[in-house]
Amino acid sequence: MNNLAKFYWSLWIGGWTGIYVILYLFSPLAKYGCIWITFVALPIFFNGGALRKDFFPQVVSSWLGVAWGLIMLFFANMWSAMGSNVAMAVSVAIFTVCSCLMMCFDNKHLINKVPAAFGGISTCFSQGGDNWWVVGITLSLGVCLGLLCNEGGALCEKWAAKSKKEELTNVI
Repeated sequence: MNNLAKFYWSLWIGGWTGIYVILYLFSPLAKYGCIWITFVALPIFFNGGALRKDFFPQVVSSWLGVAWGLIMLFFANMWSAMGSNVAMAVSVAIFTVCSCLMMCFDNKHLINKVPAAFGGISTCFSQGGDNWWVVGITLSLGVCLGLLCNEGGALCEKWAAKSKKEELTNVI
């Protein structure tokens, strides 16, 4: 991607992100203060390559992570007689192993995106297990924003190529 395409892509990403933030802040989700969770899912999706084929596995794995986070918190509370730090450590250790077992399903099922699952777990923890549905929706919206931003890259390359072609035509 040349610099002009990167410039266009920066405008594309910034514009859509701004529109997303405005829409989110005017939605019923805004009152939960979880918009930042969008920007947990977004880099996870980008670092995974942001491919269209990975969209649904990213969303499903994020929701699975939220579920794992709720289960971890449940067991940590249940085992709290061991002491809160020990209970959390045992819970996290056991369920981290279980979450990592998702790697066994690599590219075969919808639950193969371990980083997305850990994003779901950590954002679920950040809310103490409350508003888990807002966490899941916001993670999903973050993946949607990531897909929209990534899909714009090819379009921006076409615009840059067209601009370059017009520039060469005007010179001749």
